[in-house]
Amino acid sequence: AAEAPKQEERERMLHEASNVALAGLQEAGKMYSASLNAPCMAIFALGIMVPMVLMSILPMLSIGGLFGPMPFSLGEIMCLTLVVVPAVVAAVIASIRDRNPFLPTGKADRDLRPALPLLVSLPAAGTLWALGLDPATAACLGLAAGGLLCAAAVLPPYRREQRREKQTVVLEDAVFEMGNRLVSGDSFEEALIRSLTLRGDCAELAEQLRRELDICRGDTAGAIRRVIGPVSPAVAEMICGIQRAAVRDLRDAGRLALTVGRQLQDQEAVRRSIRADLKGMTDTMFGTAAVFAPLVLGMSMSMLTPLSRISSDIDFGGTSIILTVYLAELSILMAALMSFLDGRTGVRDVVRRFATMLPVAMAVFALCMRIAL
Repeated sequence: AAEAPKQEERERMLHEASNVALAGLQEAGKMYSASLNAPCMAIFALGIMVPMVLMSILPMLSIGGLFGPMPFSLGEIMCLTLVVVPAVVAAVIASIRDRNPFLPTGKADRDLRPALPLLVSLPAAGTLWALGLDPATAACLGLAAGGLLCAAAVLPPYRREQRREKQTVVLEDAVFEMGNRLVSGDSFEEALIRSLTLRGDCAELAEQLRRELDICRGDTAGAIRRVIGPVSPAVAEMICGIQRAAVRDLRDAGRLALTVGRQLQDQEAVRRSIRADLKGMTDTMFGTAAVFAPLVLGMSMSMLTPLSRISSDIDFGGTSIILTVYLAELSILMAALMSFLDGRTGVRDVVRRFATMLPVAMAVFALCMRIAL
């Protein structure tokens, strides 16, 4: 639109583009939200009900020989719980990710270094076991310690990313403000810098841009890309387009900036609405992995303790360890699902969510296991 020769044609193109973008965004969000009910119910059933049946109800049915021998051995139950069920849940999560229309198209972060603090869990669990704790409790506390260290490691990068995202939203608002200043007669450089300076989150960017414009030797677009590009490449390119229009006519560029800024604000409002619709789903998944699943499975283990005294034919010794490992796997899967629902595919975001859920899940599970029935 910035390259259109006439103002009427420019405004028409921008108006049509804005309407198409907003309508497409809203329709994609509604369709994606509506398609999540069945997969998420399947994850809930597979992630909680199947392990509970395998690890508690089946052994109970075989006690005393009332219902015949136990249909699965402990090795088969371990294979189903730690391999088959997580694999099916991961396949459902992958299908949810593939249907998400809001995932970034660029190369995702695959750096596994943020997960390295989790390696502390093994020596920590071994040390606690050597000090006299039972294996399940030692494993829970060791994993909780690793999760806390991992959360502490990924918190600073997460805060920097939050700041960048906040600056992106402020930049989008600044485009609209810049349009008002251009229509009022300010020069392009003055309108851009003043629009950024008035917003505290972008005051540092404004100062950096001022210095770049002083030494850029006329390469205004290059200065904009160097300063604003690392925060938001899309907004940087839009501002460069407005700058090219400003070379021909400042007020015409101002009208262009007003239209583009309004479109950016409308799109952000639609995205906030979509995120609000998905928030209930992400909160449910977090509560499932961090509280509900550990609570149900921990209470199942507390019931198995007195039942093991009734029947000497069934060994429940490895059940608690299997469930501890499974809850760690479930936390990883739910962290990935929450990241995909939020439109993120990087390892760092998955690790951050996992490190937040894991200590809570391990604490709830260890506490429920030790309830005497």
